[in-house]
Amino acid sequence: MSLRAFHIIFISVATLFCIAIALWALYLNAGTSDVAVTIMGYICAVAAVILPIYGLYFFLKSTKIQTTP
Repeated sequence: MSLRAFHIIFISVATLFCIAIALWALYLNAGTSDVAVTIMGYICAVAAVILPIYGLYFFLKSTKIQTTP
């Protein structure tokens, strides 16, 4: 597996984890009044939006790079 493929898979998995943590912290754990969990939920929600944008940027930039055999 190339480093490029690993990077794209890693960004995809990280995005899924951020979505899961944000859902857990903001909706499933909404009954508690723990501020740290709420802040973590908002940070993960923002990261879940930013990570795919970065992944698309990396994918487009990596397709322009030509490797020599």
